Parts: sequence; C-alpha cells; structure tokens
Amino acid sequence: MPNSLPSWIAGSFLVLCSLSPLESVSAQAQLAADSLKSEIYFGSRTADGQTVGERAWEEFVAQVIAPRFTAGLTILEGRGRSGATAELDRVWVLVLVHPNSSDAQARLGEIKTEYKKRFGSVGIFHTDQLIRTHAAD
Repeated sequence: MPNSLPSWIAGSFLVLCSLSPLESVSAQAQLAADSLKSEIYFGSRTADGQTVGERAWEEFVAQVIAPRFTAGLTILEGRGRSGATAELDRVWVLVLVHPNSSDAQARLGEIKTEYKKRFGSVGIFHTDQLIRTHAAD
C-alpha cells in the first residue's frame, strides 16, 4: 500500500494519542518539577465598598508575608475584578517560588487568613503551579 504509514510510525502515533493531555503533563511534571510557584491575588475592595490603602498593604507585607517567606518574593500590582462589576480595582499579586511542602502551604494559608482577618471579605484567589527551578546563569 503506497499511502499507508510504516507500522512503527502508526504505533508511535497511537501511543502518543492514547495519553490524555493531563497524563502527559503530569508525567512531565513528575520528571521536571522540584518546586511550586504560588500566586495569591489580593483584592483591595471590601464587601462594604472600602479599599485597602497603600500603607495598610505595606504593613501587611512587612508584618505577615515577609517573615513567612524570607528567601525572596515578588509583588506585582495590577487592576482586576472578581465578579460582574464593571469597575476594575487595585489587585496585588504575590508570587513565590518555594518547596512543594505542607509547611509552605500552611504559611500561605496563614497569610490568606490574616488578610481576611485584617481587611474583611476582600477577594483572594490562589494558584499553584509545579515548576522546575534553574541555577542562576
């Protein structure tokens, strides 16, 4: 048959197609991941319409976040919304690269709990991503 694929190509294609995207990503992550990248998005508008001010945020970082993650952190400032409202509000995004451990997750939980305690029902969104870190080039 002139139009058929060699059997080893067809077999390889079948194996590749039989892995779901999640399985292949999971297999890659198991081989490559040694850390987590966590991002916590902190909203600045409370349910009663008040906003978390710059000074209050800076105090929160100094008193709550920095002592729990002393090796390094990044904070990005942006604008976003967490619902159907048309208005965009200030959002701070905490980005941390840390070991994939229950201790680190507990510290992240403490940060979120303290933010809610200080500022009420402000929106918080948390993501984790398996990553592989590299030595500085």
